[in-house]
Amino acid sequence: MSRFYKDDKAVLLDVFEKNPVSGLNLLEANVTDAAGEKHVPVIERDGKDIIVRVGEVPHPMMEEHYIMGVYIETKQGGQLCRFQPGDEPRAVFTLAPGDELVAAYEYCNLHGLWKADA
Repeated sequence: MSRFYKDDKAVLLDVFEKNPVSGLNLLEANVTDAAGEKHVPVIERDGKDIIVRVGEVPHPMMEEHYIMGVYIETKQGGQLCRFQPGDEPRAVFTLAPGDELVAAYEYCNLHGLWKADA
C-alpha cells in the first residue's frame, strides 16, 4: 500500500518505508464527499494502458486551484505524472508485462489526496 506524507512545502510519496516517517503528517486519501465529482480519479483501461482522469466533472486547473499530479499504485511499484496549472488533468500510464493496477491517487493543492481502487 502506498503512503503519502505532507509537510508545509511538499507532498511526499513513501512506497518502501514500513515505519512512520517522523516530522511529516501522514495523509489519508478521500474516496468520496460533496467535492468528489471533481476529485475522485476515474480509471479507464485500454489494453495495457491505464488512463486516469481527475473527476467525473473536469477539475479546474488554475494557478490557485489545480491537480498537482496523479500516481498509480501497481503490484510491481507505481508511476507518477505531474501537472501544472493549465494542463489537462488526465494521465496515460503503460503497465509492464505481468503488472496490475492496484489504485489511482491524485493530489489537489486545495482539497488534498483522493483515491480510487482499481
